[in-house]
Amino acid sequence: MIARLDASLARRGENCILRRKEGSPLADKDVTVRASVRGLRAAEIVGTATQAYSRAVISMTQILADGWPAGHTVTPGAVDPRIPRENDSLVVKGKVRQIKFADPIAVDGVVVRVNLTVAG
Repeated sequence: MIARLDASLARRGENCILRRKEGSPLADKDVTVRASVRGLRAAEIVGTATQAYSRAVISMTQILADGWPAGHTVTPGAVDPRIPRENDSLVVKGKVRQIKFADPIAVDGVVVRVNLTVAG
């Protein structure tokens, strides 16, 4: 499943920068990821979501290869720090988009993709 997603993102995705703020701009942690970014359809706009929101699909492949974020530790039973989280950013076509929601999809305990909702 991961190989199929990576192949699809290679063909139809775009390079984006996944960024985690760590206090100062010099401490920001960035990794380039392939992503498929699409605007929300009218039927998906509910609650506080607006047309400024988008959906993005990313693979964990580049995150794992880069060791992003640097200095992380994976503790059994805790949230994996490599999964993008609310308030991380996805830079799409030079525009910083705030991650509002990250939905990691796992198969047999392995995250195979992450669906993101981004705003901005």
